[in-house]
Amino acid sequence: MNLPVLSRDEITAEWLTAMLRGKGHDVAIASIEAKAIGTGQVGATYRIHLTFAENYGGFPPTIVAKLPSNDELSRTTGKSHLTYLRESRFYQTFAGKKPMAVPDHLYIAFDEESHAFTLIMHDLPNHVQGNQLGEPSREEALLAVDAAASIHAAWWGDPMLDTLDWPNGTKAVPPQLDGDVLFGMFWPGFCDRYGDRVDVNMRTVGEAFLGKLGANYDMRQSPRCLTHNDFRPDNMLFNIGDPAKPIVIVDWQTTGVGIGVGDIAYYAGTAFDAAHRREIEAELLAHYKAQLVARGVPENDLKHVEDDYCRSAVAGFLMGVTAAMVVERTDRGDDMFLAMARRSAAMVLDHGERALPA
Repeated sequence: MNLPVLSRDEITAEWLTAMLRGKGHDVAIASIEAKAIGTGQVGATYRIHLTFAENYGGFPPTIVAKLPSNDELSRTTGKSHLTYLRESRFYQTFAGKKPMAVPDHLYIAFDEESHAFTLIMHDLPNHVQGNQLGEPSREEALLAVDAAASIHAAWWGDPMLDTLDWPNGTKAVPPQLDGDVLFGMFWPGFCDRYGDRVDVNMRTVGEAFLGKLGANYDMRQSPRCLTHNDFRPDNMLFNIGDPAKPIVIVDWQTTGVGIGVGDIAYYAGTAFDAAHRREIEAELLAHYKAQLVARGVPENDLKHVEDDYCRSAVAGFLMGVTAAMVVERTDRGDDMFLAMARRSAAMVLDHGERALPA
């Protein structure tokens, strides 16, 4: 059955009462109040405060709703880049099926024609969003690696993944615009827009990868798995004191199938300034391997992890460049995308021949 997609105004107290009762929750909601939260630029997220009718209680007083962006350019980008489709399909296909550090959702609906969607989730009011413009603590970074391992191990090497025609990188996905073509389109405009804010490392890496992205990624050798592909602090919620969910990974709009350690490289390259990354990345990579093995991944599957990590170092740079050019422009967005590109470019150059294209 196709569930109805609702706009923000259509998510009413009456509708929520019926939806939650259908999930087995004994509630009667008298009124609601929605407030925008988060920093996402392709989706619009709201915390909905619930006021219950007399004699009803027990259900948490807030839930979270995620809908398409209110900005027309970002909505168009979300549809053309299939980001709304991927996030909706992720919740329909994977969320709640195996132990992973992801949100618990209550409702997901997607419209095939417009790509409008409605995602309702349990709230995590005591969790704090990571900050892309800061740097994570060591404890937060190790939790991020734990979360990645839980996601990657859950569908490690699963042939089912290649039967899906919606995640990035599967054998069944229809042909899409080549990454080299996209980068070649956006790189000159990025340099023109940001001028002197594009430092020498960024320019060196950008020029080095023109026309060579596909060949670089084709050299990675590890088994494939479910991947997030935008694995960075802004897409993480932390509550270190919560034993059940100390971290939750959100924003599944870039869901893909690929080399799992690519998420770790993306994280290390975008979350840390160069000096901090150099101190911690070996520990993070070793922790990642240990966590995969603890979750049942064969050690022999990890023999190429270090090389694949280096080959993936450019991923955060590419996202910083391309995303900056296709979403609504904001001051924070500019700072964030430049930080991602700057940090990842330094990582690529640090790893030299192992990270640069031949």
